[in-house]
Amino acid sequence: MKRMQLVSALCAALTLSAPGHVRAGADVVRTVYFSAVDAKGAPVLDLTAADLAVKEGGKDRAISAVEHATAPMQVSLIVDDAGSGAFQAAVAQFIEATLEHAQFAINALNPQTTRLTAFTSDVEVLKTAIGRLGPRGKIQSVGEQIMGAVEQAAKELQQHKASRPSIIVMTVGGETPQSDQAEPALTVLKASGASLNVVYLTGIEVGKVLGDGPKRSGGMTQQVSAGVALGPVLAKFADTLLHQYVLTYTLPDGVKPNERLALTTSRNGVTLLAPNRLPDK
Repeated sequence: MKRMQLVSALCAALTLSAPGHVRAGADVVRTVYFSAVDAKGAPVLDLTAADLAVKEGGKDRAISAVEHATAPMQVSLIVDDAGSGAFQAAVAQFIEATLEHAQFAINALNPQTTRLTAFTSDVEVLKTAIGRLGPRGKIQSVGEQIMGAVEQAAKELQQHKASRPSIIVMTVGGETPQSDQAEPALTVLKASGASLNVVYLTGIEVGKVLGDGPKRSGGMTQQVSAGVALGPVLAKFADTLLHQYVLTYTLPDGVKPNERLALTTSRNGVTLLAPNRLPDK
């Protein structure tokens, strides 16, 4: 019913990884959300622990379990469209595809970051927020604003105590290369455990945050040309996130957590979208 309500309400308007925790005893259990795709980018749905290997800090770790993720997602959407409204329909389609499995926060650069809604799955609230993503006149943002938006989203996911967090950035402006703001943003992103997923216009600047952030956090990146339909891109993001796995492993007694993670698979033709940096705890 929620899906039907959202689609009906929007049709007229759209005319255009997680910290470890300590168990009883001294062992530290680490939890990692990741996705797996085949050569065509379709989700791989039958991975088992036998197909995977984990190293933390360069040391092999025994996998405790690999399961399909079922926990609700917390998705922070950041729209930097220069006021064109170009991402409005794609955002609506993404939310439609994931509505029953997630809460959403929506932010737009106008040019400063504007909160359109806090985390919610309420259809009417989301409908209103998406309605505000339509054409708004030309807006000029600067590259450091998108980095600040990512940092702010990561902080909010921490405050929300998100267990399965993701950030999706859609930008036609890009980021300022070699900015002093990049490393602080990446530090907060790592601490949040969120995957950073980025859609950006071919030819714009991406640097440490939008370029390296998805690799570090286990997210996806997609370049698009001007005029290309954006719905299929976010549909792919939705499909991949909906089919995440959750992996757990335990550090031996006395071993301190290390941020460096290497998750690999022995399956030919399978690509893992997994973080290579973990929260410190």
